[in-house]
Amino acid sequence: MKRLIPALVLVFAGVALADDAKGIDGKWTIESVTKNGKADANWAGGSRENTGDTYTMASKAGKSFTGKMKVDAAKKTVDLMPSDGTYKGKTLLGIYSLEGDTLKICFAEPGKDRPAKLESAEDSGVTLAVHKKAK
Repeated sequence: MKRLIPALVLVFAGVALADDAKGIDGKWTIESVTKNGKADANWAGGSRENTGDTYTMASKAGKSFTGKMKVDAAKKTVDLMPSDGTYKGKTLLGIYSLEGDTLKICFAEPGKDRPAKLESAEDSGVTLAVHKKAK
């Protein structure tokens, strides 16, 4: 019995991590984007769609881009590799949180360290995006 309990904990932890990674998939409405501590109204009200290792973002004005992403649910990290736009061909190191229907993704500009917190301060080179699950 003593051996069974740690095994069950590992199984349930694995299921929770898999659910977390799958929970990121789907369509999201962009509630806010903060870059270097300042609100970026260009993306608010836009959309994000995550499917496996691919994502697409679209602003309300119609600007859109796609990319690849690598999620590590155990570490709550995400690496974004945009296929278009300013950061095309670069890797953006990030972290995320998924709580209920809210997804927060915080990432650093290329060449900067992965953020330690879900926040964007002035001149930090960090962007924080808050999403709500689309209904």
